[in-house]
Amino acid sequence: MEEKSIYNIGAIARITGISISTLHAWERRYGFPRAERTTGGHRLYSDKDVFLLRLVKERLKQGLTARQAVVAVQKMEAEGTLAFGFSTETLRTSLPPQTATGSRPAAPLALREQLTASLLRHDLESADQVMGEMLAFYPPEELTLNVIGPVMSEIGEGWQQGRVSVVTEHLATNYLRHRLLMWMVTGPRPRALNPILLACAPQELHEGSLLMLGVLLRRQGWPVAYLGQTVPFHDLATFIKETSPSVIVLVAMQQKTARSLATWPRWLHQTGGKPLVTFGGRAFVLAPELQKTVPGIYLGSTIQDGANELMRLLQQNPIPSP
Repeated sequence: MEEKSIYNIGAIARITGISISTLHAWERRYGFPRAERTTGGHRLYSDKDVFLLRLVKERLKQGLTARQAVVAVQKMEAEGTLAFGFSTETLRTSLPPQTATGSRPAAPLALREQLTASLLRHDLESADQVMGEMLAFYPPEELTLNVIGPVMSEIGEGWQQGRVSVVTEHLATNYLRHRLLMWMVTGPRPRALNPILLACAPQELHEGSLLMLGVLLRRQGWPVAYLGQTVPFHDLATFIKETSPSVIVLVAMQQKTARSLATWPRWLHQTGGKPLVTFGGRAFVLAPELQKTVPGIYLGSTIQDGANELMRLLQQNPIPSP
C-alpha cells in the first residue's frame, strides 16, 4: 500500500536538496518521481518518493548519470528489492556527508513544539512541512516515541483541562493517527508468521499507544493485525479462531475498560488452543493493582517496554506460521 502524497514540490526540494528544476526535468525525461496531482494541478509527493529520491541522489554521488541512477532505483523498486522504511542506517547512508556526520535539525523537544504549534493553529500545511523535515533526519520509530506520542499527550491533556477545543483535539489527533497508520502499513515486508493481534479493550476509545506499538512492531518486520478501538470480546473470539494470531495484545487506558479485560478468558476459551495473551496501557501504570486482575502477560509501563517484551516472547515461544 502506498503512502498518502502530502508534500508539495517546494517541501520535497528542501527535504532532499534536489532543486525544483531538476525534479521537473527528471519527471519530464524519466517519468520519475511519479507525483500525484491535486485538483488544481499541483504536484504532491509521498514519504516513499522522498526515500527513492534520496537513493537516486546517493547513486549520483557514486558517479552514475541521472538516467542511470533513476533506472537503477526504478529497477530495484520493480523487483521488490527495496524495503521502504527509514531505518537509521538507510538514512545515514543516503544523506549528504555533512548531515551524516552529525548535523541534524532541531532536537525532538523543539520539533514537538513546532508540530504542536502548527496543529493548535490548524495549520496542516505547516505540520506537513515539519513532518517532512523530521523524516529527512529521523526514522519513524524515533519520531513515534519522541515526537508524535508526546504531542498527542500534550494536546489530549490540553483538551481535558479546557485549554484545547474538541474540534482542535480531533483535528490534531486524526492528523497524527493517520501518520502512524501510514508508517504501520508501509513497514518492511513482514515475516512469515501469523500476525500479532492488536486490539483495544471493549469500550476503549483511546488507541494512540496501540497505534504507536503497531508502528514499532511493523518497522521491525513483525506482521500486525490492527483492530483498533473498542473491540467486543465475542467478535474478537471469532477473529482469533479464524486467524490464529501469534500473540494477542489488549490495551486499556481507563480503569473501567482495564477491569473489563479480566473477563477475556470467558470469551477466548472457545477459540481452541491456548492463545498467548498480553496486556498493557495507561490504566495499569496509574493503578498497578489492576495488573493482578487480568490473566496474561503484562507488557510493562512504556510502549518501548511493550515492544521489547513482545519481541522477546515471539523469539522464545514456538511461532505459528500461516
